[in-house]
Amino acid sequence: MVTMSETAPGTQRPAAVWIICVILLAQGAAVILLTLAEALASRAQVLDAAGQIALVVIYVLSGVVLMLLGFRILAGAPAARTPAMVLQLLLVVLSFSFFAGGAVLVGVIFLLPAAAVLVLLFTRPVQQWLQRPAA
Repeated sequence: MVTMSETAPGTQRPAAVWIICVILLAQGAAVILLTLAEALASRAQVLDAAGQIALVVIYVLSGVVLMLLGFRILAGAPAARTPAMVLQLLLVVLSFSFFAGGAVLVGVIFLLPAAAVLVLLFTRPVQQWLQRPAA
């Protein structure tokens, strides 16, 4: 038996929404894991202990926000689109500093996923997914 929800247009998540979610989750997980690994590494610190702790907390929270935005976009929350765009634009800008510093590979690693999310957030299927009426 076919129900109305299975045949109604726009009820299936577009592939672009899944791609955005995966990229945001991967970015968030990478930020969290690399921050914790860096904090646990025994290296000379430029900041004092309080500054180092504050920086770790800010980075971990940023990673959590990226992951939450991925889940919210997957759920179809239109309010998640703008903060996701802002964070991806910041990552694009950050990637140019790596290019200028000679770390081209790191710049590309920052630039490509952020650019992909930015482009996908403006595609029609994603916009329709985020603008559909709530169930």
